[in-house]
Amino acid sequence: MIGRKKLYDLQSKKNQSIHFMPSLIRKLFHKSEAPKDGLTQPQREAIVDLLNYCMYADNLIFLAEDRLITDTVAKFNWEPKVPFDQFDVRSIDNARNARENQGYRDQFLASIRDRLDSAAVKAQALDLCQELFVADGARSDEEDAVLQNLRELLE
Repeated sequence: MIGRKKLYDLQSKKNQSIHFMPSLIRKLFHKSEAPKDGLTQPQREAIVDLLNYCMYADNLIFLAEDRLITDTVAKFNWEPKVPFDQFDVRSIDNARNARENQGYRDQFLASIRDRLDSAAVKAQALDLCQELFVADGARSDEEDAVLQNLRELLE
């Protein structure tokens, strides 16, 4: 009896792995669907760049601001070819440089504007910036000024 049970368990596990393989193969070779977030990868990256820039607007970083960015990215269909962690390190570095250097800021913001290539995506990005600015409980004068400049840039 014991020998039969072991044989049955092994056979059962073998069958499970056989049934698992087609779904694994389907996932590996399935054509990718249109992104559910409705954004292109450059638009996603531009939104993250913009949010990081906004996070550094008042030179005070709050956990709530970082959490808003993390939650936003979690809703994105981020392309695995560009690991988010690696992109985010570069994005934060660019945002810091933009805060400190006017010439770099102009280039950085122009790049963001160009990648946010539709009115709807620009509006979405501005809404997220407004959410970020109040995530810490209050909007500072620096954040108001940045938001006004971003409205002029994106509208």
